Amino acid sequence: MREGTRLPQERSFGVIPIRREGNRVLFLLIQHRAGHWAFPKGHASIGETDLEAALRELREETGIQQVRLIPGLVVEEKYIKPVWGQPEARAEKTVRYFVGWVDDPSVRLQLAEVQAYRWLPYHEARALITFEQSRAVLDQVARALGIL
Repeated sequence: MREGTRLPQERSFGVIPIRREGNRVLFLLIQHRAGHWAFPKGHASIGETDLEAALRELREETGIQQVRLIPGLVVEEKYIKPVWGQPEARAEKTVRYFVGWVDDPSVRLQLAEVQAYRWLPYHEARALITFEQSRAVLDQVARALGIL
């Protein structure tokens, strides 16, 4: 890539589901078919808002229908990734996450894309998350919730 050339931009949207179990806050992580552990997320369909895309992706990947979003708690991660089908090409990806409370802990995975899930407290979630950018997002949410 030449100096001064911007990478193509890619955007995804997700929800970081959280729930209480006694006095603990648990975070939902999913294991994508590619093997990495992260939060539910995906691309917007034509005409969807960021929030609509995030909620749809949550429903599709986890089966979670009801989530009480925390007003104003939105976090983003950015990273450089390979472009699908073009091994030499790179894109800058931004993922915008909304954060919300879930009352029903049952999960129904979209097996075509997701192979496992876990509800975990902060330290265990942080240890399981594959990518540093996602750990930084978890840290931001934990600070906002008063866990850190």
